[in-house]
Amino acid sequence: MRIRINNLLPLVMVLILAMLTLWLRQAAENASEDDARAGKNEPDAVVDNLTITRLGETGSAQYAMSAKRMLHFPADDSTVLETPRFEKRSPDGVTLTVTANRGTVVDKTQEAFFNGDVLLSRSVPDGKPDLQARTEFLHVMASKDLVRTNRHVTITQGTTTLSGVGMELNKLTQQISLQSQVKGHYDAVRRK
Repeated sequence: MRIRINNLLPLVMVLILAMLTLWLRQAAENASEDDARAGKNEPDAVVDNLTITRLGETGSAQYAMSAKRMLHFPADDSTVLETPRFEKRSPDGVTLTVTANRGTVVDKTQEAFFNGDVLLSRSVPDGKPDLQARTEFLHVMASKDLVRTNRHVTITQGTTTLSGVGMELNKLTQQISLQSQVKGHYDAVRRK
């Protein structure tokens, strides 16, 4: 029994088409995975000159957040802010303001992370000098009235200066604590 080439030709063509189909399927799957990975790094919303105000139960403003630009990333539900400004005013008249080069807001937790040339300013209405803290990173938990950093920080109020590594500012207890490497210069207020 002899096999003729005419009989093998259709079988060879089917094998070539099957191999080509498998190759095309692999190429298409790899391309769609690359597209999906690239899409995760793309923002789904971009807003310029943004201002958000959170209202309390009585309708009064609890805090406001503004930024030159906001980018929302759906992959991790994060929001990145360019030149953010956070401001919280208390009923007693104390205003806490934070500015930075960049910021990240964690959705639904009322937490914000500020990076790059961070300035925290706390002003009181009684005429005392503002308290200012400068650092490179700051974690603000607005709902807990708590501000933290694990980086070097310099705090000034009038001519008094403190510096150290790590800080926690707790509005509820009205305490500021520095964790390590604390140095300072304190000018006592002279009473008349």
